Amino acid sequence: MSLRTQLWIAVAVIMLLSALVSIAVSTLSARHYLAQQLHLKNVDNAASLALSLTQLTKDAAKVELTVAAQFDTGHYRRILLTDPRGEVLQKRAHEADPEGVPSWFVSLMSLDVQPGVAHISDGWSQFGTLTVESQTIYAYESLWQGTQRLALIFIAGAVLIGLLGTVYLNRCVRPLQDVVRQAEAVGERRFITISEPLTREFKAVAGAMNRLSERVKNMLADESRRLQQLQDRLQHDPVSGLLDREHLLAQFNVLLGSDHAGASGTLVLLRVQGLTEVNRQMGRTEVDAWLGRLGHTLRSLAANGEFGFAGRLNGSDFALVSEDSDASSRYASDVIERVRSQLGEDAEHAIRIHFGVSPYRPGESSGAVLARADSALARAELGAAFTAEMEIDDPPHPPRTHADWEAVIREALQHPGLQLAAFPVVDRSGILIHTEAPVRLTIDGELRPASYFLPWAIRLGLIRQLEDAVLNVALDRLDQGGGPMAINLSTESLLDTGFRQRLYRSLNQRPGAASRLWLEFPSRGALAHVAELRELCLNLAHSGCKIGVEHAGPEVFDLQQLSELGLHYVKIDGAIIDRIHTSPESQALVRGLCTLAHSIGVLVIAENCNRPDDLAVLPDLGVDGMTGKAVSRQSDSGGPV
Repeated sequence: MSLRTQLWIAVAVIMLLSALVSIAVSTLSARHYLAQQLHLKNVDNAASLALSLTQLTKDAAKVELTVAAQFDTGHYRRILLTDPRGEVLQKRAHEADPEGVPSWFVSLMSLDVQPGVAHISDGWSQFGTLTVESQTIYAYESLWQGTQRLALIFIAGAVLIGLLGTVYLNRCVRPLQDVVRQAEAVGERRFITISEPLTREFKAVAGAMNRLSERVKNMLADESRRLQQLQDRLQHDPVSGLLDREHLLAQFNVLLGSDHAGASGTLVLLRVQGLTEVNRQMGRTEVDAWLGRLGHTLRSLAANGEFGFAGRLNGSDFALVSEDSDASSRYASDVIERVRSQLGEDAEHAIRIHFGVSPYRPGESSGAVLARADSALARAELGAAFTAEMEIDDPPHPPRTHADWEAVIREALQHPGLQLAAFPVVDRSGILIHTEAPVRLTIDGELRPASYFLPWAIRLGLIRQLEDAVLNVALDRLDQGGGPMAINLSTESLLDTGFRQRLYRSLNQRPGAASRLWLEFPSRGALAHVAELRELCLNLAHSGCKIGVEHAGPEVFDLQQLSELGLHYVKIDGAIIDRIHTSPESQALVRGLCTLAHSIGVLVIAENCNRPDDLAVLPDLGVDGMTGKAVSRQSDSGGPV
């Protein structure tokens, strides 16, 4: 039973007892007053009638007429005239029940009214004794009506007090609701803070809970910074702050093998000519400062999308990977302008930079893409500084216009050309956690991965129709008895209020399927929009649906709001996982990420587990689940899944 209910029961009992006591006291007081007044009336009427009879001659007929006249003109219950010996001379009586008064009320409020008694004289001798009792039915009726009016007044007062009490109680209990919500969040390992209420007891509890949440969040923030520093030390060039060659190529290989939108885009190579000579002319300190600014510029260019990154290949060569594949030449021009803006006037004359550009497509090898970009860079070096050349490989299919892409995607959506692939995600024991189900569309008679068409679906505004269809297919499969399934949704859908509302309605209408559905968003895009992600997590908290982010690195835990979001799982970027069995540093990084995630109740799943040796190492690091080619091969071979 809730505290609000208990308080209302207590208030109702107190009000009921108060009403009963007040009504009883008031009614008993009224009964006593009426009894007194009736007794006085009896005495007065008896004296008046006795005086009249005393003055009359004691003719039996006159006495009878006088008594009858008095009885008929007044409201009497009984008039009795007896002689000195006690024999009845005259008697008039009228017994009646009060109208509209319950018998139980008459019995409970019985009026004990003393009759009026007077003596009648006949000269010097006593003629008789007169007893007068007034009628009580009117007293009962008045008493009953007064009790009813008093009860109605109390009921009206109770209703008014109840309304005012509800407002006041809501105001008093609201801080307690915040405390309960905070306690539930802590139980779910989400460490939020609330404003401290004015009520002393609630304020003490809220203050203690806030201090606990702040300590845990600070601890998580410190651990996140430590892991970020570890990643920077292991994977980044100390001068420019960019990825080093090894981790750049690892991340590029993972991207090219990905099923997601970033699997196609543009690679830009930058080469600083004569860096040794520039160091001698400008000074190492100034050149290092400029290289740091260059690294910041390249990182900001890469951060404009969800899948971009930048790195330093060697002392004078840099690489920028972007998901922008629509106009590689325009993107290269933007890169040149941003880089030139970082150079001072003196540095611009001293530093010569050339650019080689090549688009990339899913399924290509990193070596082939780098070779094309390097060939373009070699041609650019023959020209003036800050020039770019582009090398474009013949695509396997003729290029399409915007209208062509829109037509083929709409056609694939209208016909039964949408399918969901199936890649197992297993726990440490090899038991299936869920099946990751990336979307496939039949285009040109072939089943294409998401990386082939998803960038165009986003660019043409067809992502809503596409992901509505993906959601419906997934829910239909789950309704038919399919196991837990994870579908990939884009940041555009997360930001689309209409899509979120449709998602809420669909999951509320199909609770059985919702409890086995996993939704995941790209980490960079989702965590750039924390408010929308938090709203989604809160609205789906009771549906059983699990929400997570993919392609995550230490930077995901850099947000203090992460502990407030209510995410269920995080998939660690495959570039960190690839060849982890050979890297103690990467193992330390993943172990720290798992510890940090588990402290806030988040599952950790490793992506891109392509080697059996990696599968053997990951469970000992604290990873809860794994997915990748090695897991799929194990599943296909009949191993535990």
